Amino acid sequence: MKKNEALISRYVLDHGNSLLTNVTVVGCAVVILSLMAQVSIPLPFTPVPITGQTFAVSFLALMLGRKLGTSSVFAYLLVGAAGLPVFAAGKSSLGGPTTGYLVGMLLGTWIMGTLSDRGCTKSFIKTFLVSYIGSVCVFGYGLLILSLFIPHEGLFVAGLYPFLFGDFLKNILATTLVTKTNNFFGGQS
Repeated sequence: MKKNEALISRYVLDHGNSLLTNVTVVGCAVVILSLMAQVSIPLPFTPVPITGQTFAVSFLALMLGRKLGTSSVFAYLLVGAAGLPVFAAGKSSLGGPTTGYLVGMLLGTWIMGTLSDRGCTKSFIKTFLVSYIGSVCVFGYGLLILSLFIPHEGLFVAGLYPFLFGDFLKNILATTLVTKTNNFFGGQS
């Protein structure tokens, strides 16, 4: 077992690391992502809604680590691409103006999960910074793809500015839950 593995990854490794356990963890994470995507507030001036997805992505990446976290987001994207209504407001399929945000979630999860596996969730500040690295990935890819759908002069108004305060709150919440949970279960020693 890796000494600094993310909390749930450590638990899975300690309890057999079976295919069934991994599939169960990934399945549960897909359900959580799908439910949090339905916490959706449409904004009249942008095709991008405010959702609970980014909170779930941050929390899951930090708790599951790189392997399970990335597998979970990838499975979530596959389920949506297959036509199940798991994305915000019950939408399915990729290819629209919010696709970049979804792809950014995958990359962000891989990076946050890697850093979590390396022990970067031991303190509130480090965990918060790791969460923001994930946010940069989500917004970076999101804005890139969104720029194909809306004029460049309105890009930040439609795809970034309205989401910054909420992203701050979601990162604070994810960071708090992860650090408290890690501390309760003995930290990442």
